[in-house]
Amino acid sequence: MKAIIIAIGGQTRLAARLASELEATGHTVCIADGRDGPLRDAADALLLPAPAAEPLRNAAEWSIVCGAPDPAVHCAHARPLHCEIVADAFPPREVRVAWLTDAAPGDTRVLADATLAFGAALNGADLADEIAACAVDLMHEVASGIARELSDPNDAPRATPPGPADIVLDLERLAGWHASNDTAAEWPCEPSLPELVSRAAAAAPDACALVAADGQLTYRELVTRARQVAARIAARPAAPRVVAVRLDKGVALYPALVGVLGAGATCVPLDPAFPPERARTILRESGAQALVVDGAVEPALLDGFDLDVIDCGAHAKADADASPDALAGQWPLERDADRAARCAVAIYTSGSTGVPKGVMLSHRNIVQFCHWYRAHVSLDASSRVLQFSTVAFDASLLDMFPTWLAGATLVAPSEAQRRELDALAALVADARITHAFLPPALLAALPDCDWPALAHLVTGGDVCDPDTIARWSASRRLHNIYGPTECTVLATTGELRAGDSNRRIGRPIANARCHVLAADGRPALTGEEGELCIAGAGVGLGYLGRPDLSAERFVADPYGTPGATMYRTGDIASWEPDGTLRYVGRRDAQLKIRGFRVEPGEIETAALAAGLYRQCAVVPDERKRIRLFAAKPVDAAATPDALRAVLAATLPDYMVPYDITALDVLPATPNGKIDRAALARLPASRAGSDTRDAPRGALELRLAAMWATLLELAPDEIGRDASFFELGGHSLLVSRLMLAVKRELGGNAALARFMERPTIAALAALLTDETGERGANVPARVHDDRRLPDDVRLPAGQPAGQPAGDGPGAVLLTGANGFLGSFILSELISRTNQIVYCVVRGDDDASARRRLDEAAFVNGLGHLCGHPRVRVLRGDLGAPRLGLTDAVWQTLAAEVGAIHHNGAHVNHVYDYPYLHAENVGSTLELLRLCCSGRRKALHFVSTLSAASATGPTGRLIEAAPSEAGPAFVNNGYNLTKWVSEHLVAEAAARGIDTTILRPGNITGHSRTGLCQPGRNRILLLLKGAVQLGCAPLASEGGLFDLSPVDYLARAIVACTLDGARTERVFHLHNPRPLDWAGYLRALARRGYPLRFEAPEVWRERLLSIDESNALFDVVAFYLDDRQDDIGDMAVIDHARTEATLRRLGVTYPDKDDALLDAHFGYLAECGFMPPPPEPAPRANDARRDAEPEPAW
Repeated sequence: MKAIIIAIGGQTRLAARLASELEATGHTVCIADGRDGPLRDAADALLLPAPAAEPLRNAAEWSIVCGAPDPAVHCAHARPLHCEIVADAFPPREVRVAWLTDAAPGDTRVLADATLAFGAALNGADLADEIAACAVDLMHEVASGIARELSDPNDAPRATPPGPADIVLDLERLAGWHASNDTAAEWPCEPSLPELVSRAAAAAPDACALVAADGQLTYRELVTRARQVAARIAARPAAPRVVAVRLDKGVALYPALVGVLGAGATCVPLDPAFPPERARTILRESGAQALVVDGAVEPALLDGFDLDVIDCGAHAKADADASPDALAGQWPLERDADRAARCAVAIYTSGSTGVPKGVMLSHRNIVQFCHWYRAHVSLDASSRVLQFSTVAFDASLLDMFPTWLAGATLVAPSEAQRRELDALAALVADARITHAFLPPALLAALPDCDWPALAHLVTGGDVCDPDTIARWSASRRLHNIYGPTECTVLATTGELRAGDSNRRIGRPIANARCHVLAADGRPALTGEEGELCIAGAGVGLGYLGRPDLSAERFVADPYGTPGATMYRTGDIASWEPDGTLRYVGRRDAQLKIRGFRVEPGEIETAALAAGLYRQCAVVPDERKRIRLFAAKPVDAAATPDALRAVLAATLPDYMVPYDITALDVLPATPNGKIDRAALARLPASRAGSDTRDAPRGALELRLAAMWATLLELAPDEIGRDASFFELGGHSLLVSRLMLAVKRELGGNAALARFMERPTIAALAALLTDETGERGANVPARVHDDRRLPDDVRLPAGQPAGQPAGDGPGAVLLTGANGFLGSFILSELISRTNQIVYCVVRGDDDASARRRLDEAAFVNGLGHLCGHPRVRVLRGDLGAPRLGLTDAVWQTLAAEVGAIHHNGAHVNHVYDYPYLHAENVGSTLELLRLCCSGRRKALHFVSTLSAASATGPTGRLIEAAPSEAGPAFVNNGYNLTKWVSEHLVAEAAARGIDTTILRPGNITGHSRTGLCQPGRNRILLLLKGAVQLGCAPLASEGGLFDLSPVDYLARAIVACTLDGARTERVFHLHNPRPLDWAGYLRALARRGYPLRFEAPEVWRERLLSIDESNALFDVVAFYLDDRQDDIGDMAVIDHARTEATLRRLGVTYPDKDDALLDAHFGYLAECGFMPPPPEPAPRANDARRDAEPEPAW
């Protein structure tokens, strides 16, 4: 296909996606902003002749403009296009996507179009993504037609203009829509909080407004005392704008709060329990000009401040004969016509820098919240509401003003009742509390209580454990609330019931909108994690005295009305399929452990799910090691060791806590949250209890020091027999380890041998023993796992052999979202009429489907996206029954006639135990599936690197695996394939129809060159050699494999569909002639000159590379000369496979210039290879036979 030049007008995400996808298929793309006309911009950006001067004549001659064409600018061979997206409604139920062009002025033609139908959608980002994918697919079709000069706009159908009821859809706007954000509501709100309280007092002046430990107040008394405070503040010569209130819970506190607001000042509540220095910091940061107290104030608190101290104690008692007219007077605040927008309170929260920051909330923020909350929890005049939180905490706003709006009674516990669980429990019962906010840590610590009056229990600010949810939701409504102070107490809520996820935070409340934004700023798809941003009526005014921080966190709302503000929470969340939000954790709480992102909340969830302890908290220590604290054991079997064993079986090794400490109860802050700072100060329980076998001798001690540096551990945490991977190592760290060993010790340890047993002791032995035999360290478990369990057999009476007589049945494919798997899926869809079930990992069904579609699209197979015969099953290869439900498993047993097991964890560094579950366990599970329901064939995709059977001449033959291990590298991946081959061969001996298919070096598409170079070790070697300017010399004449992915997929499916096949094992590589030197000469002819160096010289050069070289992360494979990798494919026998393929009409692709042009061309076009240092001549240039000059 001819490459074409495409200019895309506009800076939308669809434009960026079009550019990315079209570039991936080899076209040249630029994005033009359209100021001078898209065509002229395109010509300038691509350094082509000006459009009016001459036709665009270059390697590619066609130019496409996507966007509104400029009629004043014309360019020969240019074709202005635009994408029209029309919907029937917003949100859409049906959408038509069309690429249009003008054949002549006023004559618009449709080059490609499609209609999409949607059900009741929730997330506009999902819809926009699907529509954009459709637009890109159609553009591929249009571009392909233009490139082949097949499309004439005059032959295309005329476009029908949108009807009057149609909506021209804006994908950016659609992406920002979510059904859960349809929260608009209106109430007849009061302009300010004091007026809200006055209205309630006027309606029932003698009703009880407050019950406290030191007395009670009616609504009349509450307002009267508040007016006294307001009058005293307003009477000051210079009325203070910011007033702090520092009072204990009691009859003086609450009138003071209302009075400060009534005076028109900003109220800054201070908890008397605050340490003096924190109180002084808040006074200083807020710029408070007055302080309301009850009695004397310690001088140290006021030292250095010019504060007007207002003593409520001197005016604590209201006039007993106060006239009802006092309720009808005006507050000083009411003189401000714009008082609703005025700052009411500044709540100080902890800052990441250690300096607290004051969150400013307006009267309007809080009043509209009060009306929603009153309705949400059914507050009325008969309600009795517990005011547990300190008034310096934003949850106090949830208690106070909604209660007074409803004319209900607020019950304030004393400090002793707040801190003593029994006293608090007695108060709730005796005071007949109907509504209460209590934080999760407090609920977890409280015993089961008989609170029959409590109808609504609200919790939030931290994560509830499952036991707490079950206990407290049994006989009342348990509301889980989420929201930062910056958004007026809360922004989302949802009811919790036993069994619910403790990460579920519900939906946005009235007049709030939540946006989950991915790292690139786009609205996240369902199930995709991103930063939670909140917009709507609750978003506060910013931080008092901190305009810099306010501008950073309070930003323009791109999906709201002009001027609307959105708050960036810094929390990570995701939309669930049911429209609720899932809380993941704090962005700034995430840890980086050995290169992996670790979310502490995920570890806590896994620990609670173990069912051993009812409370768990994760706190990193000063070295960023994970410490887990567990409390409230379920029974005597709950021990730290038992919990560690469960976590080791369910979490990646780098997430398993370094230390687990058991406590009776987790400490809590005054606001009821888990006190993580207190936990961090506790000593580790692990100290001195380790029984690991320490390294021995100087060499093992030096190796342990290297491991400690790489794994971020202390040397004494590393035992000589501990696996590198169990300690937290991963594939990228292995290369760094072997490079360090070579640099610092000068040793020669083969990676393949180390992978057999990756321990300190084994590595030290390899460095001192030059005669180590391949396979000597393979664990005994590997040989044991080759035995097929006796119960894996066909049911009695079922005939052996190929399925026949009951139809072909559906197909089950694993690994369909991989590179080869995508093309196997394409072949199955095009060559059969069967349903193809694809097992794909995902958080839910939607994300699994999305992963498959994305893989198909990236691999140029967009026709598979949403294909009606492709059924996606969310699963996990490493889980029993592949993580599928019993119902799905039974469906597969009944419907599937053929299984293509292509899926695996492909990693040539991890050891056998690490890869066993996914690679061997999945094979065993699928063999069990073959023995249930209808008859099935299992086609197992292995690898030539696992081949083991040899013939008399020493060539690897097309036969079942031998007792000897793989003939080449005994790494974990090859061993899992070899073991799986044994299981499959034994199943065949028991009558199950099986096939073993061994692909060679999987390379890019034969025509386009499309591949995944960053995952191909040979291509990383190629790029690294280019970056070094030299390559290792190999012997001439050996066969170098290039097996295009489309050829392999075609061959695999042809062999497995062959009804006449008698062969059971196929060697699928490309035996056409080409050696390593010829491969590099072909690269040199395309502008990448390389010199050959002797292997030992080249390996010395590798010691100097760093992360900038593509070889760095795979360098361990090339540091040693005894890797036993497949060097010459000529040792692979393929006669039987070749005969079968010839009979089926499948031919090997020639390794000619066309194949190499596609291969090398894509590597350059996709940006994997650097630009050639010199112009590349054509393949048939006179220099084509020039060879790189050897360096020796």
